[in-house]
Amino acid sequence: MKQRKITLAFLLIANVFGAFAQKWYTPDIDQKVEALLKQMTVEEKLGYIGGVNWMYTQNIDRLGIHRMKMSDGPQGLGTNGKSTAYPATVMLAATWNENLAYQYGQSLGRDCRARGVNIILGPAVNIYRAPMCGRNFEYMGEDPYLTSRTAVGYIKGVQDQGVMATIKHFIANNSDYDRDHISNDIDERTLNEIYFPSFKAAVQEAEVGAVMTSYNLLNGIYTTENPWLLKEVLRKQWGFNGVVMSDWGSTHYCVPAAKGGLDLEMAGGEKMNPKDMAYYLKTGDVTIDMVDEKVRHILRVLIAFGFKDGVGEDKSIPLDNPASVETALNVAREGLVLLKNEKNILPINPRKYKHIIVTGKNAHGYIKGGGSGGVIPFHYTSLFEGIKKEGELNGVKVEYVDELDFLPGIMYTDNSLSQTGFRTEYFNNINFEGNPVVTQTEKKINYSWAGGTELPGMNRENYSVRWSGVMCSKETADFDFSMGGDDGYRVFINDQAVIDDWTPGAFRSSNITKTLEAGVKYRIRIEYYQKGGAAGVNFIWKNKNENKDEFSAYLNKADLIIACFGHNSDTEGEGSDRTFELPEKDKKMLASIFSSKKPTIGIVNAGGNIEMQEWEPSLKGLIWGFYGGQEAGTAVGDVLFGKVNPSGKLPMTFEKRWEDNPAYNSYHDPDGDKHVAYTEGIFIGYRGYDKLKREVQYPFGYGLSYTTYKLSNVAVSKPNADGAVEVTCKLTNTGNKAGAQVIQVYVGKTESSVVERPEKELRKFEKVFLKAGESKAVKMVIPQNAFTYFDVNTKKFVKDAGNYNVMLGFSSRDIKAQQSILIN
Repeated sequence: MKQRKITLAFLLIANVFGAFAQKWYTPDIDQKVEALLKQMTVEEKLGYIGGVNWMYTQNIDRLGIHRMKMSDGPQGLGTNGKSTAYPATVMLAATWNENLAYQYGQSLGRDCRARGVNIILGPAVNIYRAPMCGRNFEYMGEDPYLTSRTAVGYIKGVQDQGVMATIKHFIANNSDYDRDHISNDIDERTLNEIYFPSFKAAVQEAEVGAVMTSYNLLNGIYTTENPWLLKEVLRKQWGFNGVVMSDWGSTHYCVPAAKGGLDLEMAGGEKMNPKDMAYYLKTGDVTIDMVDEKVRHILRVLIAFGFKDGVGEDKSIPLDNPASVETALNVAREGLVLLKNEKNILPINPRKYKHIIVTGKNAHGYIKGGGSGGVIPFHYTSLFEGIKKEGELNGVKVEYVDELDFLPGIMYTDNSLSQTGFRTEYFNNINFEGNPVVTQTEKKINYSWAGGTELPGMNRENYSVRWSGVMCSKETADFDFSMGGDDGYRVFINDQAVIDDWTPGAFRSSNITKTLEAGVKYRIRIEYYQKGGAAGVNFIWKNKNENKDEFSAYLNKADLIIACFGHNSDTEGEGSDRTFELPEKDKKMLASIFSSKKPTIGIVNAGGNIEMQEWEPSLKGLIWGFYGGQEAGTAVGDVLFGKVNPSGKLPMTFEKRWEDNPAYNSYHDPDGDKHVAYTEGIFIGYRGYDKLKREVQYPFGYGLSYTTYKLSNVAVSKPNADGAVEVTCKLTNTGNKAGAQVIQVYVGKTESSVVERPEKELRKFEKVFLKAGESKAVKMVIPQNAFTYFDVNTKKFVKDAGNYNVMLGFSSRDIKAQQSILIN
């Protein structure tokens, strides 16, 4: 009940956002822009179209033009020290709550004001095509309508605080492998129906101030230099009035970018630099009119948002803002998705489960995705801390057990075999040069250094670590050794390299088997270097001859096991794709857990689906945690023990196998020509699974609750004079707990059409909060454009007359009622 009161309070605040959303652009602004433009020299103009000092636009003091300050996003301010770390925006989408999206943006805007930040680099809205994309956690799922509604709320919330939002990455950054070179080749209908809508809504509904281009090419042309994309579509068709900026380092050529419609090159005008631009002005390859247009767009937002005279830090807003923390907690609570609840094992019954063991690497620390979206929080609650706190309030003993503490005791610091563990040396370079900064003994190697090692005197990036010692087994046996890391790692036994992957890159693992003779001492040396970004490293060994699993035996002491696993910034983040499968370490952990025969609840972190055929059947309960931000632990504890009734819904489909995905044959670049054709067209996500008649693990829009709901009194009106259709229904909470359900409205054409149409498409949704036994009448309006498709001949959306099914349900595969209507 407490959670419901908080959420309803947010709704009362947020429901007004449509009334207060500001229209920042008015024609009179251009008079002020032109007055400034006339006073600028050519040199000043050429300098103004490139950023400076990583996160700023240029200032021109003689004209009173202050610089604009930016910060990474989209799930918190990642550039200006510590800040509130919100749940990843994919989790925001999983709330299916437009009003909460506004509150999220509003809180971000206040965080910006407290730090004097003018522009936040978010939200990110690229469509989820495949589970491996490294930045899926920053996006908002597979459906353009859900993404649009979430993004519009976010942007309006930010900009109502007088801060400029940046929609990104325009367009088709749907994978992160080889992102600087791949051309994503997409037909015009698919672009307009699937990949454009969220950007278009951001421009036309939310009036976003900035658009950021992507790294990749679109149909053979880099998006930073694509005149059809940036001039024809964005400005001419959609009426965008703001600034187009590049992503950091995504500009490749000077003249094409200058001609293509890019206004502001970040981070520092590397290609459209004053020297080269001046040269091409002389040759006539670019004109001063082109330059003026770019400057005009930058000045327009500078003046319209009130940044020209400078905006200082708003000292009335605390940096560690309790209101922001509350928003982060509410999004984390509403975004958790309960996928499995066998025999209603959840919420946890404290009378039945008096001793709980929590395990898994993700139980500790602040778990997030990697890359520019990262945020350093002032404080956080880990999953274990949140579970332990709520468990103890319910009289339950909760302890953490690390499987690495049960590894065979064969590692010693030296030949005396008097001390177990490794001699460990940390260096502030990647080549072990000079003296180590830190030297200590460590019992195990299992680290996730998202923000650096946190050891005194150590770099946050560009460092190396060496673990050394002696191995000695009491019996002759074959041992499996597994090494994983991001970036380079290697293992030496008696100075011979047995594992060697000394290259930068995303987290990956290597395995070998070696026989150790009884009583023989083997020198072992493990080396690792971190070149940049987040870092992770682990080293595991196992006696293949040993049948007894001490970790599993210890777990048998508990009544219930909660396993926290999946991905984190070690394995999922910007700049590379992750694996579809679980990390090797988690697979081994789960094998030990399941051999204990104790009931297990899984808490999984990931930006999207993970292959789960081997382990999901053995779980009694499964909660998808995405990346829950600094309050993730509190939210998980609240849901596990029933303080909060879960209401999140999947914003993407979870396939059974990667081969089932509609993009399976059109995601990678097998022939190496740097072109990926989106051959599935509009049939991505649930649209594609419906067309292919494939079973899925969990459908789009799916999520369980601790209560039950009934949908009744469904009625669909005939189209009114505007072509809109009114849908009414009654939703009843038929269980004994307060909760929230999302009514999802899908539309699908029932007969042949000029073009192939999906079986169903999400066109409306509403999240309804109900007390136990409460009912509510709900009315939703489906606009005329819900029945249209994009016609490539006329270059516009056209009405497709005929019979349509209007379907209401609780997921894309759980339709409770439908009604056919005629659209003329």
